Amino acid sequence: MENLQDESPADLLEILQDAAPCLDRRSRERLAAGIGALIDENRDLAARAARAGLERDALLAAVGRQGIVYDADGGVIAAGPGDGDRIARALLGRGDVLIRYPGGEPVQPGDLPGYRALRGERLASCRYTVHDPGGEDLHVVVSASPIITGGAVSGAAVTWQDVTGEEQSRRRLAEANTLLEGLFENLGDIVGVQLPDRTILRYNRAGYEMLGMTPEEVKGRKCYDLIGRTTPCPVCATGFAVASKKREVVEKFVPELGRYMECRSSPILDERGEVAFIVEQLYDITDRKRTECALRESEATARVLLDAPEEMIVLVDAGGRIIDANETAARLFARSREELVGIRLQEFFSPEQVEVYAARLREVAGTGRAARFEDTVEGRLYDAVLYPVRDARGGISRIAVIARDITERKQAEDALRNLTRDLNNRVDELSTLYAVSRIIERPGIALDAIFREVVLALPSGWQYPEDTVARIRVLGCDYRTEGFRETPWRQMSPIVVHGERVGMVDVCYLRERPGEDEGPFLAEERALIDIVAGRLGNTMERFQARESLEKSESQFREITQQSFDMIYTCYHDSGIAYISPAVTRVLGYTPDELIGSKCRDFVVPSSLPAWEEGRRKISRGEPVEGLETEFRRKDGSVAYLELNESPIIRDRLVIGVHVVGRDITERKQNEQLRQQAFEQIERNIEQFAILGDHIRQPLQVILGMTELIDEEAATGRIREQVDRINGYVRDLDRGWIESRQVREFLRKHELA
Repeated sequence: MENLQDESPADLLEILQDAAPCLDRRSRERLAAGIGALIDENRDLAARAARAGLERDALLAAVGRQGIVYDADGGVIAAGPGDGDRIARALLGRGDVLIRYPGGEPVQPGDLPGYRALRGERLASCRYTVHDPGGEDLHVVVSASPIITGGAVSGAAVTWQDVTGEEQSRRRLAEANTLLEGLFENLGDIVGVQLPDRTILRYNRAGYEMLGMTPEEVKGRKCYDLIGRTTPCPVCATGFAVASKKREVVEKFVPELGRYMECRSSPILDERGEVAFIVEQLYDITDRKRTECALRESEATARVLLDAPEEMIVLVDAGGRIIDANETAARLFARSREELVGIRLQEFFSPEQVEVYAARLREVAGTGRAARFEDTVEGRLYDAVLYPVRDARGGISRIAVIARDITERKQAEDALRNLTRDLNNRVDELSTLYAVSRIIERPGIALDAIFREVVLALPSGWQYPEDTVARIRVLGCDYRTEGFRETPWRQMSPIVVHGERVGMVDVCYLRERPGEDEGPFLAEERALIDIVAGRLGNTMERFQARESLEKSESQFREITQQSFDMIYTCYHDSGIAYISPAVTRVLGYTPDELIGSKCRDFVVPSSLPAWEEGRRKISRGEPVEGLETEFRRKDGSVAYLELNESPIIRDRLVIGVHVVGRDITERKQNEQLRQQAFEQIERNIEQFAILGDHIRQPLQVILGMTELIDEEAATGRIREQVDRINGYVRDLDRGWIESRQVREFLRKHELA
């Protein structure tokens, strides 16, 4: 037994059986204590391993679908949502996607958030821009933290949030504010913002020009102080608006300015309904007041002028001499009304225009019917009406010329026509996108059919569908509309699947069209073809993912069906939903016999406490590993199973459990045999010690008695036999020592 470590397990078992005389009680207690300590140590190691697994799972779960976990050496443990995500690739330092600081400077590889966290830094809500040459820039907010274990960095966790929409909204808001500021500053009317106590916050450009002051000179002063007063005006629209909390309009003469002003004060209320600001609009109505005075002097002229107070109105005789005119005409001709009276129209126009206007006046005077026409004067477009004015005898002695400046209206009409055309184009584009989406989302449709139908739907989305042809080339296949041919007026967009171009979408005009944003194509049409190509690429990725999923499900089911372990899924409300064929080998039941049954019904009563503890952990969403449970077989015998269980969670509720059960009955039986063998070793060791003591004591008595015998021959014979017995005792001692060495060997190799 000098080389027990070289013995095989079978030989060692035979040695233990041969070395079985007996052991003393003390040796047996020591051996039992050593075995107990070994079992406790193993149990503590298993618990620590389970806790480490739970901590790792919790960390990975906390990272979620948008995060990266590194180990201490910078290796990636987990990264979500996957290699196809541009943000994840940028944060991992993949070369095809760039990550930059908000100012546009590129982030060096060593300064990526994950590596900075591995150096002990903590990053909170740092902004970056992800630049992908194949797509739009993304804006992200990134946080990174080191993982500290035992005072040292053992890894790092990086999470991010896509704030592209927020950044785009912020920029659109800034653009809108810029536009509003531009409109405010460039209004022709005077607009000011003041506090309820009449403190001026600002005016637009027209206001500062009227006052002849700079913004710095005006800000913080009272409105009445600006015109040299020390108290508010007796009639004040702002005072009325503060009191009524409604818009107030006041007309008054301002002596300091020498002008009639119309003041419109509109209150802006805060969340409590109190006046926070007053927006004041000032209109110079001096000219209107003068016109009203002039109109009151002549009732006949007032009736004509008041029919169209904003138009240019001129009253002429049949020869074209001006009899009267309104203020608009006076401003247009840069003369006062008095100066215009008596002047012939020929003085304001070229000879060619005078001839045209004279012919029109003769026509109206001769026919007695009004004439209407449009004309351009100094770059402005006017809608003019020649209206015959009859005297008391019914004769036509005067003609009223009413001209309205319709330049802005015509521009608005042209803009409206363009907007209507653009709207119709957008409707066509949306209809095309809807048709493409309807084709792609149709249940059960094949990929080949999608390409055939989408290519036929494309021409309707372009500006000239009657001259539009389309083609889709993908993976060696060609789908096209009737009459397709490549022309110089061509628009293309690639079909990209998992970052790799697999095809192309082509749209061509069959004949030349006016130039737009991209040749004859609109910018919206470029967006449309890119969207369609992107949808087709996503559809191909979805089909590939579906095929992979079906293949994985088939492989998983095949593995499950052929597994030696018993695999089953059990729901709280409906019992066992699936169980693998291995259950027949393990428990003797067929899968159909157990579908719908409760697992608890097959657990042996002595194992129910451990089983219920496992159920409580599952209900908390925690996995259960290495749960040893006794199950009742169909033939009534008992099978030992080692269960590894995972909770099924839906909408944050545990609704069932996935279980893998391994039959450990044979292992348990071997453990029992091994325990019996060790118990026998304990008895052997105890018997060795007791037997040696029992033999030595009588021998000592015998040797003492021989000293009293005088016969040398008998004494020698007795001593010889005593030495022989002592040899047997020493053999027993060696056996006891060897038995102890066997016990230590088994403990060292965890066979106890």
